Amino acid sequence: MIIFLSCGVQLIAQLGGAHDYLDTAYIAPRKMSEQIDFLQNKSNFPVKPRDMLQVGFFGGLPFINGACPWTTKGASTDLGSYAIGLGAYMRKALGYVFSVRGSLAYYNMLGLDYRANFDFANNPKIQQLYGNAPDGYVHNYRTMAFVPSLEGIVSFNNIMFHKSQQRWNIYGVAGFSAIFYDTKLDLTDRTGSRYLVENILNNYTSKSLILSKLRTMFNGGYETQATQGSGPSLNHQWSIAPSISLGVGAEYRIGPKWSLFFEYKEYLTNDSYIDGWSKQVVLPGLYINRTHNDQIGFIHIGTGINLGDETKRVAPLWWLNPLEFAYKELNSPQRMKLPKIKLDDADGDGVPDQFDLEPNTPKGCPVDSHGVSRDTDGDGVPDCRDKELLTPQKCFPVNADGVGTCPEPACCKEIMDGIKRGDSAYMNVWGGGNAANRGGAGNSGCSIGELPSIQFKPNTVYVTKEMEITLNAVAQKIKSSPACNIKVVGFAFANKSSQQTSWDRVNNVIRYLVEKQGIAESRFIFEYGQQGDSNIVNLQATTESGPNVVPAPHPQLRHTN
Repeated sequence: MIIFLSCGVQLIAQLGGAHDYLDTAYIAPRKMSEQIDFLQNKSNFPVKPRDMLQVGFFGGLPFINGACPWTTKGASTDLGSYAIGLGAYMRKALGYVFSVRGSLAYYNMLGLDYRANFDFANNPKIQQLYGNAPDGYVHNYRTMAFVPSLEGIVSFNNIMFHKSQQRWNIYGVAGFSAIFYDTKLDLTDRTGSRYLVENILNNYTSKSLILSKLRTMFNGGYETQATQGSGPSLNHQWSIAPSISLGVGAEYRIGPKWSLFFEYKEYLTNDSYIDGWSKQVVLPGLYINRTHNDQIGFIHIGTGINLGDETKRVAPLWWLNPLEFAYKELNSPQRMKLPKIKLDDADGDGVPDQFDLEPNTPKGCPVDSHGVSRDTDGDGVPDCRDKELLTPQKCFPVNADGVGTCPEPACCKEIMDGIKRGDSAYMNVWGGGNAANRGGAGNSGCSIGELPSIQFKPNTVYVTKEMEITLNAVAQKIKSSPACNIKVVGFAFANKSSQQTSWDRVNNVIRYLVEKQGIAESRFIFEYGQQGDSNIVNLQATTESGPNVVPAPHPQLRHTN
């Protein structure tokens, strides 16, 4: 069972109902320029691919819907005493829905009545043999026909919205046929005498029993030529009945090149003599035709074979779903010209409106990843309006310009007052005089104030873009306070890895301020491994001096991120 299911799934996958409309191997050379336009997005529609031609054979049961009931078996035992139809066809798709089919069929059709018939005028031979018969005659016939047809076929279900392909194709048929037929009657026994049908018709009432007895009586010779129809005739034997053919069918796909189909078709004619008998009603002294045109029905099954190179031709188009390409493009675009995505940014801060938490940021204000104006010191005043970019928290709240409430340091106030008085001693301090004139020993000459700490993420050592913003502001303060040195302090745990991480962080902060901001390396004091928050690097202003380069404690553990 598992093997059977596996083979079934594989067979379905190999049917090839889907087609790659970008593949030029299936395009006719005369259509290649149109396909190139499509591939270059100059045309919206791909070229219809070349498809295979289908040929096939069929066989089934033909019968005449006429005045005499049809039967599948006549009186004799030869092959001509069985109703059968055989034929061959050729079918070509003109599109995904419509195709044309030419066919040629041979029909052997039989009829046997179970009722007495008194319409002797149908045929002179009937009048001659049965004109005086008290119970009339029983009509029976054999009609041989050759039927060439040219038909159009419309497929009903190959355009599918919810699947790529399927194994069934339901279709309708309509066309024109010419029925070349020859009808003969069985009126006499082997001695040339009429059949004594009254012996059966008078003694039996069961339809099936009457038919059985009649088959035993008749010899199946079909020796009498029936009256020819009203249509054109080839000679005294063959007649032609033009007709319209209508039908429906269902085709089942077995494999990539093979299918089976079941079909019913009916031929509509204006000929009432295909079965050799036109119904009549007798009026006093007149024979008046009751119009009863004969129609031929044909129930049959057949097989179709697709002819063509699979590398150059697709399966017949009625097996392809033309919507499959469009759905595939929607799901996984290969040739669609997709426009560049443009997201609205009303305030022009670089953050699209749908993600912007501050949609009306003033022009020129730097923002964070959420579109909110950056506020480095968190004082509530955006950096673009903050006149004191790094206000210490102890000086909060700030005024509208972002300036804190802390009083100016005494040393700096004294210097500024001295400058205002024109005191040369304070003028020397402002102009960068010697250490003695900067307030003597200690920090009396350093007025930089408090500096922010640098926060690192766990297990990282490199300076990020966010850190650079803070360090850039720090650098401006350092440059404007030449009397100050900067102590860069890192913290760590007692283990080797934490100590090395602390060293890396201090080193990277100093390297950034020296190499990116141009501050002299001699102004920094390098300290690492102190007790405290291991993810923090502190910046402290001082007039002290100390080492600005320190060897790495555990270079084998240096970070590479």
